[in-house]
Amino acid sequence: MKKITTDILKAIEHAETILVCGHTRPDGDCVSSALAMRRICEKLGKKADAVCDADKPISYAFLPDYENFCAPRFDKYDLFIAVDCATDKRLGEYFRVMQEAGNVVNIDHHPTNNLYGKINYIDPAASSTCAILYDLFSAQNGLIDRDVATMLYTGLSTDTGHFMHSNTTAKVFEIAMKLSELGVDIVNVNQALYCNKPFSKLKLAAKAINAIKLYEDGKIALMTIDQADLAECGCGSDDTEGLIDYASSISGVCISIAMCEQKGGFFRVSFRSSEADVAAAAGQFGGGGHKLAAGCIVNGNRYDVMEKLIAAAKSAIDKIS
Repeated sequence: MKKITTDILKAIEHAETILVCGHTRPDGDCVSSALAMRRICEKLGKKADAVCDADKPISYAFLPDYENFCAPRFDKYDLFIAVDCATDKRLGEYFRVMQEAGNVVNIDHHPTNNLYGKINYIDPAASSTCAILYDLFSAQNGLIDRDVATMLYTGLSTDTGHFMHSNTTAKVFEIAMKLSELGVDIVNVNQALYCNKPFSKLKLAAKAINAIKLYEDGKIALMTIDQADLAECGCGSDDTEGLIDYASSISGVCISIAMCEQKGGFFRVSFRSSEADVAAAAGQFGGGGHKLAAGCIVNGNRYDVMEKLIAAAKSAIDKIS
């Protein structure tokens, strides 16, 4: 850990301008780790920006420095730091910026990461990229202040499903404790994340729940969300984040699937499971992720896609010994 921290700090030291980039369709861990890494770079005296190839997700507007997210100031950067991004393809439009940067650091916790950086630190055992950033920089005096701690706590909470998923370990609680000691207003963060939802998203949740269908004697739950649902509720694709948890919460369900229709005949698919390897299921469609949480993009007729996803989920369940 000391060596990789030293290598990353040296990379930052030798750069003047730094771009921190997360993945397309950013979640809480992505946004939080990008903003935290940006602030750490600025505390080290560098000009740093944090971006991802997406509209700014309003769900995380409560985070410190949110106004600086997705506001790049330069066309070219000395150092490119990718956070929470399993493959360079998920950098979107910033893939070009990465190619033109003088150096690339890749920090992530996805086991499917394809090691596209010059410096790679991938820890699949970590609950989140925010947990990795805490491990990397907690021993550096002053780098994790109250605002950075708030960002890191947010990513820790969201990527563990508010400390309910199987990646919630004793170490997760230890990091949460350390961050709270740095002044994180946990009540405020929890309220912002879990109790401050627009009515439009609740309407979308109602539609999504009503559309759930069960297969294989209730072991597979499939949730579908189409463009008409989004339009009727006044929502965007980003508002579907977390809806799969409703399907996962059904008693007896082993694998839950959420497929959200995109423009152009594509479906963005999320898999969740309590024990089956859904990363392998997503891999059949060119996707990936974690063993119990993965995703992919599938093109095709709605009903053909549904059949393929159910078949992939059934195969994953059959492999459970």
